[in-house]
Amino acid sequence: MAGNRPRLLPSATFAAWNRIAQLQLAKFRASTFVQLPLTEPVTVAAMFYRDKNTGDLVNYMQALADALQEGGIVKNDSQIRIWDGSRLLVDKDNPRVEVWIREILE
Repeated sequence: MAGNRPRLLPSATFAAWNRIAQLQLAKFRASTFVQLPLTEPVTVAAMFYRDKNTGDLVNYMQALADALQEGGIVKNDSQIRIWDGSRLLVDKDNPRVEVWIREILE
């Protein structure tokens, strides 16, 4: 509960994945020349390489969007206007997420 309202808590799996993602995003922030967080609308393409064929793409995209916001890559995940070419794939030996982000110049 958050005050008088029920609050949804993330799953243990998401929490563990997000901790690792935040470490990777911190390394990226430290090494990039791009001004972060991005504040313009963006398009994101993500290749989700999983260790097994489970889950659905929408939940993976939402987890990534939340991580990008928490990690200071985008100011707000509502800036993601396009999920162009994102896919669920399997790589049992090397599960990972490969992400491409581009600002949309309007």
